[in-house]
Amino acid sequence: MAFKIIASATYLPKTIITSSELDQRLNLKPGTCSKRYGVQHRHFANFEETAVFMGCEAIKQALIDANLALMDIDLLISASGTSHQVLPYNGASILAELKDSHPIASMDINSSCLSFLSALDMAHCAIDSGRYKRILIVTSEVARVGITYDNPEISSLFADGAAAFILEADSESQGLVSSLFKTYPQGYEHCQIRSGGSFLHPSKTDLQTMVEGSYFYMDGKKVFKQVATLIKGFLDEGLQKAKLNKQDIQYIVPHQASHLGLKHIESRLGFKTQPMINIISTMGNQIAASIPIALDHLIKNHKPEKGSKILIIGSGAGLSLGMGVLSL
Repeated sequence: MAFKIIASATYLPKTIITSSELDQRLNLKPGTCSKRYGVQHRHFANFEETAVFMGCEAIKQALIDANLALMDIDLLISASGTSHQVLPYNGASILAELKDSHPIASMDINSSCLSFLSALDMAHCAIDSGRYKRILIVTSEVARVGITYDNPEISSLFADGAAAFILEADSESQGLVSSLFKTYPQGYEHCQIRSGGSFLHPSKTDLQTMVEGSYFYMDGKKVFKQVATLIKGFLDEGLQKAKLNKQDIQYIVPHQASHLGLKHIESRLGFKTQPMINIISTMGNQIAASIPIALDHLIKNHKPEKGSKILIIGSGAGLSLGMGVLSL
């Protein structure tokens, strides 16, 4: 028993920041964000558009599209790389915001930018075991909150958004045909937000250190180099595990890591004609929300045929690589 996707939805913040506005904020020459970083515009959440709010809006739309109520869902998985707050966990926070009188099971899955793919993998196994019939996966990220304006490449890259997917057990579907995840701890230091847990905590560290650790740090060159070195062999291993060839793939949905990173991955992976979903000019890097928003974009705009095989692939802090082949 596998699953089929019966509904998906995206929520994007109402505030749109154009590339020219970003140039002004970053004190850059007009046209820099567009030409150098491939930015058309970005969606930035306002104060009311919390990660919980955006996730709930995506859930509500997905439930409407599926003609279901929350009571029809067996399990809610919140799959995000950041937290609304440390405790309770995101899933509980979202259910509290929804204010539904029917309690359902919930959990969080966090593997940074690969969280949605990890949730798909776990959901496939849970449905295949017969434990659950319908699973709702929601991913919501306020990426901008941890970004400063001292690095133009990073400051122009990240944006906010949320997506929700409803999966239903289906004996005629294949669901997530195969998956592969690997973490290479040599890249652990490359991407970090050090505060927010028990390590840098006000009970044992000074306020300035804790505040500094609350902002995103990335050594982009080292991340790019490590991913570029590993990605081709990782893909080959993953396809071999799935017993598929590149010709069996109809579409590619990558994590929207960066403008140059997507260009490099497209050439590095060696696919000839398969469309790769590249929406980074308008969506930016939305952390874990990047993959599900790109997948929703594919479903709504490309309308793939039933049975189409979608390669989902990306990297995350850790440094981790993940891929899965989804059969629609």
